[in-house]
Amino acid sequence: MFSLTSKKLRVGIWACVAVFAVGLCFSVRAVHDEGPAIGGGPNGQPNGQSLVAMGKTACVGGMAGTFPCHNVDLASFLPLSNIGGGSVNDVWGWTDPLTGKEYAIVGRSNGTSFVDISNPEQPTYLGNLPPHSVDSVWRSIKVYADHAFIVSEADNHGMQVFDLTRLRNVAAPPVAFTENAHYAGFRRAHTLAVNEATGFAYAAGSKDTCAGGLHVVDIRNPGAPVFAGCVGQDGYTHETQCVIYRGPDLEYQGHEVCFNSNEDTLTIVDVTNKSEPKQLSRTTYAGVGYTHQGWLTEDHKHFLLDDELDEKNTGVQSTTYIWNVADLDAPSMMGVYSGQSPAIDHNLYIRGSRAYQANYRSGLRILDITNVGAAALSELAFFDIYPVDDAPQFSGAWSNFPFFPSGIVIVGGIEQGLFVLRPTIGGQTLPPAQLMLDGSEPGAQQAAALDATLFSRDPFPVVNTHNLLNQGPDKNTRVVLLVNNLQLVQGETASSVIVNLTGSNNEAYNLPAEDVRPVISSNFAQVVFRLPDALAPGTCTIKVKARGQESNLGTIRIKS
Repeated sequence: MFSLTSKKLRVGIWACVAVFAVGLCFSVRAVHDEGPAIGGGPNGQPNGQSLVAMGKTACVGGMAGTFPCHNVDLASFLPLSNIGGGSVNDVWGWTDPLTGKEYAIVGRSNGTSFVDISNPEQPTYLGNLPPHSVDSVWRSIKVYADHAFIVSEADNHGMQVFDLTRLRNVAAPPVAFTENAHYAGFRRAHTLAVNEATGFAYAAGSKDTCAGGLHVVDIRNPGAPVFAGCVGQDGYTHETQCVIYRGPDLEYQGHEVCFNSNEDTLTIVDVTNKSEPKQLSRTTYAGVGYTHQGWLTEDHKHFLLDDELDEKNTGVQSTTYIWNVADLDAPSMMGVYSGQSPAIDHNLYIRGSRAYQANYRSGLRILDITNVGAAALSELAFFDIYPVDDAPQFSGAWSNFPFFPSGIVIVGGIEQGLFVLRPTIGGQTLPPAQLMLDGSEPGAQQAAALDATLFSRDPFPVVNTHNLLNQGPDKNTRVVLLVNNLQLVQGETASSVIVNLTGSNNEAYNLPAEDVRPVISSNFAQVVFRLPDALAPGTCTIKVKARGQESNLGTIRIKS
């Protein structure tokens, strides 16, 4: 799945009022773009048996049906033939803010599937969005503002935009969908990242633009994406994660920073100014084969990185590289975790104290990262979708998505299909830090009033004036707060989070949250609550309480 091409020459509260103030000297490197097709071959099942749709299957005695497992049950499985055919690549997810329903978005060689998994044991395939141009085994998907953004290695594909709210009313599935908008600023890209806190997308590996680095797109208006800049100082970028940095490096706190997997380095770039990105560091490491992808811990102190060629080139076990990124100008690789199989690790994500890895032929692996500061990780659970072997080959699990509020995890099997999984570990460790309402960046898009008609725009702008939760007769004003270090665990409901509000006449209210959900790729949660009908005009103070902790005070202003 690689081709050899010449590589770079190297020497040696948000917002709101309502919300808150919340052979030569040249090197030849493998580039993950073209080569033998992925998928369409053996499906990794015992005796080559065909795969059929499956429902709830508990992990008993180390097996869920024919799939080896530990601490993970199968909720359901849909084979390729049930979700549009082809081969699977990227997967992502969307939770409808209006209904709470959860949806799997499944990239395939011949399109993008949308699957309603709100009943995980009985998923419904809603339909397919065809490619913009031609088929490709590579596709990448992210979500922002209830829209899916899709890129592909297919020439002339650009970036598709699909309004996910259309999934609410699919009368006779499956249907053939059409894209809502299209961005043609690049012809093709390998992967896509979105910073949901700012509304910018970062297309990586757009080889016809930006020196193959990051092609930055403003998607704050999802229906009309606009070019915003290039990050190409270090040449080709394979994947990235871009965040509003809130780690220990004081110099860059509050800046937008991208952590780029650049083939043979971890390259860190300050992209706060999209027209003048600043490369902070580029660092290689012992054992490098192909720097593929990685993810930050939620406190932004560490970065876990997977290398796609080290297992195949050197025969090591599945290896995760553990980085200390407390100093963005000088990150250091502090250790490695060696897994329990020789399978290639491909894509990983972090939620709370756990890392969720899609490791090709060994499937989903879930790691405890509580002791990441000591470079000590351990495996908690797994679900092996390719039972016949764990060889270091490019088949099996391409990616996973562990960010659904329900705790369901989806895995895309290249030759298999969509796995809907339910980890049974329990005991998720919560971030220990104090709850903090975010008010550090006036104008940054980190929170919003859902119905802002009562609010002045001083001192923070309102960025959303639609009551997304209630489009019927209930026109009560709701507010979204962005809260740091808040995460519900299994069994907790939104109403366990209380918003203490003190009005301008010192009247006090204890308001239960109506909705609490994580903000993907960050350590924030969105907390939605309804303002009291009798709230008097003037300045109010506000704080959030949860699980014995309380946040700092914030201020909202009610117009007279």
